[in-house]
Amino acid sequence: MSNKKIANYNLRNGEIVNCKIGRVSELDGREVICGESGEVNEGTGREWVRLMRDGTKGFRIMMLLIMFFIILIVIPEVGALGITPGRTTFDFEPGKEVEVGFEVINSEGEDMSVAVFVQGEFNETVAVSDVSFSMSADETRKSLSYKFRMPQKLEPGLHTSEVVVLKLPGKAKTSEAFIGAVVGVVTQIYVHVPFPGKYVETGFSVIGPDDGKVTFVIPLVSRGDLDIVRARGTIDIFTSLNEKIETITTNEVSIPAGLRREIVAILDGSELLTGKYRAVATVIYDEETKQVEKEFSIGDRILELLQAEVNDFVLGGIAKFELLVENKWGEVIRGAFASMEVLNSEGEVMADFKSQTYDIPSFEKKILVAFWDTEGVNKGTYDSTVFLNYGQSSQRQDLKLEVKDRGINVVGVGYVISSDSSGQGDNTLMIVLITVISVLVLVNVLWFLVLRKKLKKK
Repeated sequence: MSNKKIANYNLRNGEIVNCKIGRVSELDGREVICGESGEVNEGTGREWVRLMRDGTKGFRIMMLLIMFFIILIVIPEVGALGITPGRTTFDFEPGKEVEVGFEVINSEGEDMSVAVFVQGEFNETVAVSDVSFSMSADETRKSLSYKFRMPQKLEPGLHTSEVVVLKLPGKAKTSEAFIGAVVGVVTQIYVHVPFPGKYVETGFSVIGPDDGKVTFVIPLVSRGDLDIVRARGTIDIFTSLNEKIETITTNEVSIPAGLRREIVAILDGSELLTGKYRAVATVIYDEETKQVEKEFSIGDRILELLQAEVNDFVLGGIAKFELLVENKWGEVIRGAFASMEVLNSEGEVMADFKSQTYDIPSFEKKILVAFWDTEGVNKGTYDSTVFLNYGQSSQRQDLKLEVKDRGINVVGVGYVISSDSSGQGDNTLMIVLITVISVLVLVNVLWFLVLRKKLKKK
């Protein structure tokens, strides 16, 4: 080829441009050679093209591996963005218009661009005050609102929509490319349309075992337009082989239309073998019945609440609850989340909120974060319950919240937290990732040096 060498080139509008001597490439199945003055010619040199093409594949694989480990380090956690309230519930009133305020929380103090939109059944009748905005690192929260006009007619039951708040990925400093993960949170819109007559909405929680006892809690909400005079339940306990071993009964309650009550039963599990069981509850309300079921396990508690605290709080603002939990099981617990209920002086639920979901590695601790909007809340002491939910299981912890002008004291969690934290594990992971990336970069450099020697010999 004398003074001509295989060339690297780009295609623009079907024409070859930017011919560079000394490099080899293949694009759209074409090969070229390039003269010293930069002219482009169709050429051969298949061996060189094959060598460089195969090398390019190896290079791409190497770069993908490097990018994978970099992403593990730089992608932020979802916890950087929060929203409160998590849900607003309405009783259906045809044509009623309401305006609801909510707040977006910049919990990690980051500069961010945010988009807001509505999805679900009411996406055409809900209008948000801002469809996009920016938050600076020193801006901890942003107040927004939406206006909602209820339809003239809806079928009985639950109807939902969501106001979605997305943290958009930022742009790289040296290009127009976007980097980072898209993070989203939602505030839900629930509209309950009453059923004609009597109708009960049920849940089912299995709490424990605690000191050998398993507590079954069945929340009941009267969703009909008539009061329920008597509601109670029976619970059948089955083994994993579907053998019924016990039947227990709950207390009895009355439920006014639109209100919530609970029925409870307790099982003595001290004589039961370790393993999985199934509870089938039949709820009897006046002349109607409804059945729900839940799996539970007998054995050691596997997720435990160690500490609950609220920092930097002012009454009327957003309370950020940080719940430290520990996974005492030998496997990772996936999709765990905390839910909290705050009761008023009459024992009715005045607020309920929950955290995001978390994966908690075995024998490690994790902070679960939940937000409570205290607008309209007075100073005082409130009963509260924390549920740690994971899979089919739930752990319950009763707390008291001493709400003050500039703080909330959480009473009822008296555990001592060891001085070593999960941050040590994070540092170890970071060291491992940096080491792996360094090795990959070194191998990549050596690979190119060897390849260049081969090219010179050719």
